[in-house]
Amino acid sequence: MNLIMNKSALLFLSCLFILASCTTSRKVQAIQDALSKKDTVSYQIIAEKTKVDSGAIVKEIIGKIATTKLSFNTMNARVKVDYETVNKSDAFIANISIEKGKAIYITVRGAMGVIGLKALITKDSVILFFPLNKKLEKHPLSYMQELIKIPFTYTTLEDLIVGNPVFMEEASIVSYKMNNNKLQIGMIGGLFKNLITLSEDNSKVLHLKLDDIDINKHRTCDITYSDHTPALQNQFPLNRDIAIASQSRLEIHMEIKDYTFNEPLKYTFAIPRPGKRR
Repeated sequence: MNLIMNKSALLFLSCLFILASCTTSRKVQAIQDALSKKDTVSYQIIAEKTKVDSGAIVKEIIGKIATTKLSFNTMNARVKVDYETVNKSDAFIANISIEKGKAIYITVRGAMGVIGLKALITKDSVILFFPLNKKLEKHPLSYMQELIKIPFTYTTLEDLIVGNPVFMEEASIVSYKMNNNKLQIGMIGGLFKNLITLSEDNSKVLHLKLDDIDINKHRTCDITYSDHTPALQNQFPLNRDIAIASQSRLEIHMEIKDYTFNEPLKYTFAIPRPGKRR
């Protein structure tokens, strides 16, 4: 029972790191397609231009994505997580509190409310406490980066949890087009090709698709955001469906059951001193 609960709890935390690792990117490359009809001039007119101010277009697109981001000081959330692998499926509740730029507190509860994991993540460390066997592990954040062989940042984890787009800081825009009245933006980085789909009014991120540039790894990740609700003068996705495929396949459904922004932290905890340290 203890081993199963620990594995389930660690799986959720690992998913955060795996998804966050999909954000690495490098310098801006070429612009290949035209912007949407309603946001500038028509596709045909732009296509006929011999010179296009690609810098201005890039700035406008990045601006549209940036306006979908939620800016907050604190966040509390209770999240129902369902996941399925080739071999098993399970469900648990994760209570999360974030003090922006400082700390992420995660408590994972399984059946009957049993706590399987408490995790405290800061800009430079990850502390894991397993209450069932009183085991305590403390690692630098770089340990997790080395574990999955891909760099990521603390800020990336915050954005991932809150539902913000997580690849835009240094990504290379290579294409953009309208598809069923929705703006799709293709981006490329050092490790992944990224495709983002925005809502018709460009106010919400609906879908993110990540494909590994190294085709030998066969690594892909699909994230669908839905059931958006107004929050902090923007839109907050209450549901996320995530599919990760590599050597095996992992499917995750995250449903935000309860949340607050810019209120006192609700799910904090103290890391106990005694325990086994790895």
